[in-house]
Amino acid sequence: MSFMNLRVTGEVAVRQPLAMSGPMEWPLTNGAVPWIVLVIGLLSLGWLLVVRRRSWWTVTVPLIALGTAVAVFVVQYLEDNSWRLIADELPISVLVWIGVGVFGVALAVARCFCTPHWRIRLAALLAGLLVLLAACSQVNVFYDQYPRLRTLVTALTRQSTDLRTAGGGRQNATVRTPEGGTLESVWKPPADMPGKGSLSKVKIPGTVSGFDARDAWVYLPPAYRTSPRALLPVIVLMPGQPGSPQDWLDSGQLAETMDAYAAEHHGLAPVAVSVDTLHSPLNNTICVDSKRGKVHTYLTQDVPAWIRANLQVASAPASWAAGGYSLGGTCSLQLAVTAPELFGSFVDISGQREPTLGGHQRTVDELFGGSSAAYDAISPLKIMRKKSFPGTNGLFIVGSADGTFAPQQRDAYAAARKAGMNVTYKELPGGHSWAVWRPALGVGLAWLGGVTHLTSPSSG
Repeated sequence: MSFMNLRVTGEVAVRQPLAMSGPMEWPLTNGAVPWIVLVIGLLSLGWLLVVRRRSWWTVTVPLIALGTAVAVFVVQYLEDNSWRLIADELPISVLVWIGVGVFGVALAVARCFCTPHWRIRLAALLAGLLVLLAACSQVNVFYDQYPRLRTLVTALTRQSTDLRTAGGGRQNATVRTPEGGTLESVWKPPADMPGKGSLSKVKIPGTVSGFDARDAWVYLPPAYRTSPRALLPVIVLMPGQPGSPQDWLDSGQLAETMDAYAAEHHGLAPVAVSVDTLHSPLNNTICVDSKRGKVHTYLTQDVPAWIRANLQVASAPASWAAGGYSLGGTCSLQLAVTAPELFGSFVDISGQREPTLGGHQRTVDELFGGSSAAYDAISPLKIMRKKSFPGTNGLFIVGSADGTFAPQQRDAYAAARKAGMNVTYKELPGGHSWAVWRPALGVGLAWLGGVTHLTSPSSG
């Protein structure tokens, strides 16, 4: 397939409801709200700085500023430190706002020690919280993680439907994809088919791997929750780092996107299983078997075994896909080249050129005992230089303004194409944020429906 550099505008596969006037629908990443929060935060920061004491300006403020700058610098730029929390360098604007938040809180604490008056102490603590809130708001603006207050509240209060109630665990008569055709061409929705899919929180144990994964989430489309049911493809979704399986539901609007796709295709959509690859938000496992957890074994043995035991889905590799954003995107490509007998397709959204803890040598040393050969055995680009994958379908999506990850995605796309994969490359407006990853899920669904013969390639 020829190189395609497509720029797609809008939230592709999700029809958003008309904006509501209630506070829950107020936008948090554009419009008046983030500006108001920013102004209040900056005024609070100004108030915290105003102290009529010579030592405050000559000693306290400079020390707090220096300490904040050193802390941000150390965490971000010391490439070889063994306790680096996030593999990839954070954007300068995000670092600045993290620094502002830390600076404001530190000033508030210092103000409390500088005065005996409890009212001023209380005001200082409140001002520090407002500065921190403004900083968090600006980071949220950058990543677009919680676009509305409703998104944030839902993340804290999300309810789960029991998997058995939703239809999981039961074996029903099925409608299968005909040879050479699509499932949509033979599927006739029963009259009692639900209008929407279901979301269930489940525990997928690390029976073989021993990996202690956080709870996964399962989306069952309307066409699954019927008798007979459509025998659907499945996509295993993975989060970025830091992140969790629930991020795909909250910031990624998984159910809304899937339901919108299903509404256009008579209730048909892939079954989606959002799984954990980290154990904890800051435990970057790069999806391999290492001292941080046998995550590759978990993804290639425990997760597929659980899906087959608890869900009635299509079994052929051509009907199984791996997908994710950022670290999860890298993991999806890793699974495609290390376990093609399981995953015939992948959706790599803003993934990396190679799995990393933040530096190549550090990754080799820390997770592979210094063995470059062991690392090369799991590195997608190294594998694709030696092996071809003519039966694998792949979709690469990245933000057009993502200066760090877009070049890496182009390299991965070129390597996959050279390895014989049927691959597509697309760019969406935006950077390394949910402003790209959220609509990318809709783009991926339309593409996946075609390659798994759920729907025709031109539909969606």
